[in-house]
Amino acid sequence: MKISIDTIQKMSKISNSIYDELKIEFLYHSNKLEGSTFDKENISVLLAQKKIIGEHFVDDIVETKNSLELFDKVITTLKEPLDKRLLWDWHRTLKKGSVDDEIGNIGRWKKYSNLLTNTNLKLCEPNLVDSSIFNLIENWNESNKDIISIADFHQKFEHIHPFQDGNGRIGRFIILRQCIENNIDLIAIDNEYNKEYREALYIAQTTSNIKPLVDIFEKCQKRLNEKLQKFIPIIKEIENS
Repeated sequence: MKISIDTIQKMSKISNSIYDELKIEFLYHSNKLEGSTFDKENISVLLAQKKIIGEHFVDDIVETKNSLELFDKVITTLKEPLDKRLLWDWHRTLKKGSVDDEIGNIGRWKKYSNLLTNTNLKLCEPNLVDSSIFNLIENWNESNKDIISIADFHQKFEHIHPFQDGNGRIGRFIILRQCIENNIDLIAIDNEYNKEYREALYIAQTTSNIKPLVDIFEKCQKRLNEKLQKFIPIIKEIENS
């Protein structure tokens, strides 16, 4: 489903609307991919009542709460340049009050080399992050804006792994922004495809073959479309208002 910048920004100003449903759907899956124990009901209660239900680690609570704020920030900053300052601000919003905040690892590129468990994938070294991100964004600005370029950007962003932590969630927020800004069906990486998504990402990063990742993105588009079908009349009404 395609949602324009103007429409989603209008939606964001309507309480208890499709906007909240989309936010919960996107955040549940994106955070679940990183091991969050919040289910959709937990997130819904946190959003509506500012209340925590269930047992969760402190950082999971902090970052889930922050991700609700960051979702809004991503929507309000549509059309603003995608650059390192915007990404630092997003990261600062996502990680404020977390353990990483306590040790000064938020709102900046990583200070230390990071490793991914159960893989021999070599990530970008800290001293190369700034130039790598600059080149990635420049290449994006010059590319055709389609699902293939979004998948290619994503695998390269995750390979750079510019932050000490939070790269997956920031990367998926970028996907959301790219879809909205370029009139592309929304992509929310569904937890059902977790294993396939990670395998496709690894293949793209080690062989430059992004087709499996594009296939996963298309599956996620179809799945999200199915979930949002019942909201089409509301979205059209908001779009035309």
